[in-house]
Amino acid sequence: MRYDDTLKVLTVTDNGYDDNGNPEEPTEEWQDFGKCIIFPNSSAAKTRLNDGTEFVYSYEVIARMKKELYSLIPKEGDTVRISKSDGTIDKTLTVKGFLTLKKRYLKLWL
Repeated sequence: MRYDDTLKVLTVTDNGYDDNGNPEEPTEEWQDFGKCIIFPNSSAAKTRLNDGTEFVYSYEVIARMKKELYSLIPKEGDTVRISKSDGTIDKTLTVKGFLTLKKRYLKLWL
């Protein structure tokens, strides 16, 4: 398998308060998670979510993990951007489910 596609994770940083005690706007930034493989769900397969409901996902993403990226692992409800190397897919989606495999791979359902 070739890991030619890209996965980015949206991180939100709380900036705290200004000198007058007013909350400052949080900072949003796209963090590069690295290379991945994107599989469209062409067979309308389902996955079971934590609340027990079944979900027909649009994309399944598999990415290699590095130790320095453990803090960036997207959880349910997080926003990610996936891009196919050939330009056919460039979307911002919400994570519906995730799984880590032997601390080496990450599997996402979007």
